[in-house]
Amino acid sequence: MSSPTRYARCASPPRQRGRTAMADPRPADPHRSAHVDTFARDHLPPPEQWPKLLFELPELHYPARLNCAAELLAGPPDDRPVFRTASGDTWTYGELRDRVDRIAQVLTADLGVVPGNRVLLRGPTTPWLAACWLAVLKAGAVAVTVLAQQRPHELRAICEIARVRHALCDVRAVDDLAKAEIPGLGITAYGGDAPDDLHVRTTSGGTPGPPFEAVDTAADDVALIAFTSGTTGRPKGCMHFHRDVLAIADTFSAQVLEPRPDDLFAGSPPLGFTFGLGGLVVFPMRAGASALLLEQAGPRQLLPAVAEHRVSVLFTAPTAYRAMLDELDAYDVTSLRRCVSAGENLPAATWRSWHERTGLRIINGIGATELLHIFVSAADDAIRPGTTGVPVPGWHARVQDANGTPVPDGQPGLL
Repeated sequence: MSSPTRYARCASPPRQRGRTAMADPRPADPHRSAHVDTFARDHLPPPEQWPKLLFELPELHYPARLNCAAELLAGPPDDRPVFRTASGDTWTYGELRDRVDRIAQVLTADLGVVPGNRVLLRGPTTPWLAACWLAVLKAGAVAVTVLAQQRPHELRAICEIARVRHALCDVRAVDDLAKAEIPGLGITAYGGDAPDDLHVRTTSGGTPGPPFEAVDTAADDVALIAFTSGTTGRPKGCMHFHRDVLAIADTFSAQVLEPRPDDLFAGSPPLGFTFGLGGLVVFPMRAGASALLLEQAGPRQLLPAVAEHRVSVLFTAPTAYRAMLDELDAYDVTSLRRCVSAGENLPAATWRSWHERTGLRIINGIGATELLHIFVSAADDAIRPGTTGVPVPGWHARVQDANGTPVPDGQPGLL
């Protein structure tokens, strides 16, 4: 089967590009970009190449001005846990809000980041990486989250494509980023004890810092650039808007996964993959829930973590579910309520074995970096083992031929 043509109905409608909100004497335009650096908007595809956008769900009718980081941070009480770690550290929503504001202040006041600048984020899955991601978006910049394992030449290509000039990097992952020798890239480390380390800059004093007012971004200002794996050539940067970040939570998460405020999420995908970004940051925060962020999250680490921390929602790949079957008897996984699988085909045999051993029906799904998260899935009684599912509410999908004409049921085609 040839590479599929993918199209989204949850993205944002096209409009004039490259405009900024500064030094403009015209009356305020609710759709006007807040980006001073208009690189991302200037490199969107031309409007005639955009898909049709329907916004059929009322949940997708977002206001014209929207900062998704501010939305995700709003709501839950300060003392509610948001991020936990394997070592037992817990961040509350109040602590996260304060640290995000402090990081955003350093970004803008000390590092000179302006709305629209691209900021590279690199490190293992930790609360600090999540806080940096939220701070970049709250400051109106564009997050470019990469994998901690990516090699210098891969990092150099990403920074060249996205014109990245700022980076926030876990101190343990700085060396390879420095070896990439990216012209003009300013690297700020976090997690160390050097005077210029972001952790030191934002934790001195002990008392909460002043609130950082979120940049008044348009709902269709670019919030993040997610890079494909590059299996078909050079990695491609997929741009997603502020409203898109909320849309994946208000479609797949809310309509299929149905999380609860008392859920604890965990999983194997890193935040450099949009599968992990949604499942470990966006979905739990949108529901006012919490996430266990694991630096090591292979099958051997997941089961002990589920048992020890009482994880209720698990995100991982089919191969991990299959591998964990051999160790299930050694751990108490009765806290699990939801299991999500994506990234590759989920065999019916694996689904049935997991169901027989745990009583849980794995929620299978297909997503794509180009569409940010899962858009075809099924849960509960709608699940048919060995199949992926149906279009998630808020999305449309069809099988068509190379000319875009729908093909009959049972005939191969392109998704």
